[in-house]
Amino acid sequence: MTTNGGPTRVLTEPSSVSAFLNEVVQAADSERDALGFFSRSVYADFCRRGQLFVALASGSTGEFYAGHLLFDLRFPKAHVRQIYVSRAHRGRSIGRTLLNAMKNMLTEGQFISIHARVAEDLRDANMFWEAQGFYAQRVTVGGASRNRMIVVRAHELDTPQLFGSSGITAADPLGLDAMEGAAKPLYLLDLNVLFDLGPRRPRHELAMSVFRAERMRACSLAVSSEIETELNRTAHGGKTDPMLSLAGTLAKFPSPPDEDWARLSPMLASLVFPERQGSLSDNDKSDLMHLATAIHHGLPGLITSDGRILERAPELRQRFGVDAISPELFQVEPDHTTDPVVHEAHSTDIIEMQAASHGDTAAIRGVLTALNIDTATQVNEWSATDAGSSACLRYVVRCNGVVSGYLVLPANIRGHEIRAYAAVAENQRDARETAQSLLRHILSIVTTGEVAHVRLSCPPRQASLREVAATFGYVASPSSSNDLQKIVAKRRLTEGNWTAGRDSLAAVGKLGLPDALPVFRHVDQQIPVIRPDGQRVLVPLYKLESLLAPILLCLPGREGVLVPIRKHFEEHLLADSPQDSLLPRGKAQLAPLRHYLSDKKTLKNFARGDLMFFYESVKNKGAGAVVAVGRVLRAYLRDESAMHAGDLAPSVLDSSQLSSIGVSKTKTITVFDNVLRLPRPVPLRELRSMGCGEPHQLITSQRLSSGQVQAILEKGL
Repeated sequence: MTTNGGPTRVLTEPSSVSAFLNEVVQAADSERDALGFFSRSVYADFCRRGQLFVALASGSTGEFYAGHLLFDLRFPKAHVRQIYVSRAHRGRSIGRTLLNAMKNMLTEGQFISIHARVAEDLRDANMFWEAQGFYAQRVTVGGASRNRMIVVRAHELDTPQLFGSSGITAADPLGLDAMEGAAKPLYLLDLNVLFDLGPRRPRHELAMSVFRAERMRACSLAVSSEIETELNRTAHGGKTDPMLSLAGTLAKFPSPPDEDWARLSPMLASLVFPERQGSLSDNDKSDLMHLATAIHHGLPGLITSDGRILERAPELRQRFGVDAISPELFQVEPDHTTDPVVHEAHSTDIIEMQAASHGDTAAIRGVLTALNIDTATQVNEWSATDAGSSACLRYVVRCNGVVSGYLVLPANIRGHEIRAYAAVAENQRDARETAQSLLRHILSIVTTGEVAHVRLSCPPRQASLREVAATFGYVASPSSSNDLQKIVAKRRLTEGNWTAGRDSLAAVGKLGLPDALPVFRHVDQQIPVIRPDGQRVLVPLYKLESLLAPILLCLPGREGVLVPIRKHFEEHLLADSPQDSLLPRGKAQLAPLRHYLSDKKTLKNFARGDLMFFYESVKNKGAGAVVAVGRVLRAYLRDESAMHAGDLAPSVLDSSQLSSIGVSKTKTITVFDNVLRLPRPVPLRELRSMGCGEPHQLITSQRLSSGQVQAILEKGL
């Protein structure tokens, strides 16, 4: 059989492949470090069994060898032994074409999975396998001669199976969709919340917020059949209570069977009404029946204003798995970012974010309509007309005064879960900066030291928003094509706080990190993680920090770099400055990836994955201390004449200021992310005691040993 991949043709039949055995052997021998060594007889044997594919590329002289794939079959799984693409043809998706031919053949043969073994330190190779959908399954020790760690990767084929696939994918290794609360919760309503809908009731606005939340699809509401019984019992003079009609519009759950009620009622009574054992009133029994109904039907919670039930909320959740929820949780608390936040996107462009007002309604609806969001969805889910609503916070982003983005934050009902709706007018100027402003605001909600789960809904055809979201660590939700999600962990995990940080991630993100802090080998080492669905996966350290950004795993043995920065630059380059400013903020604060510029001689001091410490110099009333830490992504050289907006915009410099960082016309540009300020700046005297605080050391970047890194973190945290 021969398969075509555009200009690439894949030979799969032994009779065709055998003609290229010499080229296969020569190519494999040229890359023994990555591919290992097999004798010619091994290749011939695999060829006879149909387990050697060859890729042919087309040229002016005809077709010629471009790569090969060698694999072993042990039904129901296959093992890739070698995949090779000649250097002249890399970047043309030949490797993917070879793998796709193999996947198609194995799927037809009812195989379940493909496995591959990759040295952990081969970064490019691991990136290739990740891109082809092979997730890390385990890490094993390699041969003694090279002392390498080997990543065993797996890909599950789309084959009809008796058992479902694991659900583990390289794109979303953390499996956030399996978290409790990924689906919209359905809550039972207590009668007192319905009564509070009366316009003269003091808690009227709270009850209204509950129903606004349902309209925004933050939750669903239902009642128990006990409400009908209770309203009939309390009706006066045979009249029908009008609340019965309202209750009739909601989904209804029947009361539990007598045997379940007999079992639950004494336990609930002793918990909620311990002082009334044996003397419960009809109202008391009715309150307990609502709780018992929620428990019997496995509902997540009961919305009630009853203080006695709310006081027992922790015990009810622990013993019965049901939340007692106050209507107050359905009201937002506009306690941060009420003033406009202004950014300079380009030399003439101003990005401004502020709370939406009634006057923005037409512009908001215009943005949403252009994105094909229908009127009902605009009004309900997106609260496009809800100026002054207590059920959500609404923000607009303006580019040069024109609304270019919209953000809705419904009331946070479930603790550390943040629900958000964001839309960007991609036909307007600076759409990317608008998206950054929206996502930066969501990130700012989480305070330093906290962990939160963010679920973000965006309209279809929002390429700019999705691209920017990926740089913030968002992943697509398999359960909804329009949803993105991520765990935000604003923490620096060290040996001293590892247990507390691990517990926080487990409580909020349902993610399990190792019990003991791993020792650092390199930035791509595999970290074992327990997903919310209980499956164990391996995630590279670098990728794990990106997915949980802005977290940093400060493992023992990890080295770093210390860089100087002046106070007036630091205030714009580093986020979370302790001093608010009324002046426009630099574009660098919008982007998660920022640039630090230095002399060309400093390039040797930066390595991918280094912890990057920022020393604010004493000049111009600076702190004279290490004030923040981030992570180095990459560093490269760029001549001043070749610098463009993409180099300078994420920094705090313009072309006129480049001479202030050295006389050389070539500069080192270091890309960094995951930056957070240290709770306690580490002053100069303490840096001297660590061997990195002498004046000649602080005028330029310097390498930090793992011991110095740990010492700075111990003081700063």
